[in-house]
Amino acid sequence: MSVSSPEIANSMRSRAIAVIRSLPKVRGRGRLAKILNDGFLAAGASPIVTAKMVDGHSLVVDCRLFSHCMFLFNGVTGIEDLLSLLISFLKPNGVALDIGANIGAVTVPLALAARSKGSRVIAFEPFSKNIAWNSQNLKLNHIEDVVTMVESGLSSEPGEATLMLGDDFRSGATIGNAIVAQPGDNDYFERVTIRLNTLDDLWPSFGNPRLDVIKIDIEGHESKFLEGATQTLAANRPVILMEVNRYWYTRRGLNFDTEIPLRLPPNYRYFTSHKTEINDLADCHQSDVLLVPEEKANQLRN
Repeated sequence: MSVSSPEIANSMRSRAIAVIRSLPKVRGRGRLAKILNDGFLAAGASPIVTAKMVDGHSLVVDCRLFSHCMFLFNGVTGIEDLLSLLISFLKPNGVALDIGANIGAVTVPLALAARSKGSRVIAFEPFSKNIAWNSQNLKLNHIEDVVTMVESGLSSEPGEATLMLGDDFRSGATIGNAIVAQPGDNDYFERVTIRLNTLDDLWPSFGNPRLDVIKIDIEGHESKFLEGATQTLAANRPVILMEVNRYWYTRRGLNFDTEIPLRLPPNYRYFTSHKTEINDLADCHQSDVLLVPEEKANQLRN
């Protein structure tokens, strides 16, 4: 029986993934993975594939997207160290928030940890197609019962906003990262209307549970989220894992390193991977940072 080109391409890609994962973590490994992946896609390999992650869970990904290609070939998201530190602050009967949940790259490991601890996850994602994909990944890992999905963005005030579908969507994919449009943004990208809420408005509807940890990845909208979560954050003082995305702040004439501390409750400390404490956000040269209230920081200092 003859083997079709897609079958050959899929098989060769699987072998290439094994080879890439066996290589040392040296510069250029990601570029090699992308070149190989583009070649396999051109040869007919399916863009939709299940990636087996190093930590043991699985994610359905669309490897036309660079970040998904990296998940597939490397088996990691790149924030495992910081996510592990974040999860260490999640306690029984507590809640973890995933804000900007996308397709579930963090929702899934967060939910697996929550299940083991007797906790739960509330995931916010404003784009319906990302939500559907996230739900698929939760079901794949048998943890959908641990997570409450909310189709909304979180901001400084409720209402509607325009979501700008970024470069991910120009690859042919129907999922990916998106940005809340700002005045002056060009019309190059497709746009959709989304719903926004504030965490302070919504929190009572969840029963005012204890909020232990938050992961935030919302492409420059972090300060707006913090503005709308003042009361909830002050009452719970959660540990926060936040993407450091200075680009979108600079475009708006703002400084990420000063805007974020202004909107946090008092006495938060900053940690990078490997429990490295820094005195100022400007000293963070990684893509993510852990924001920890002073009374909980000794857990990382010990």
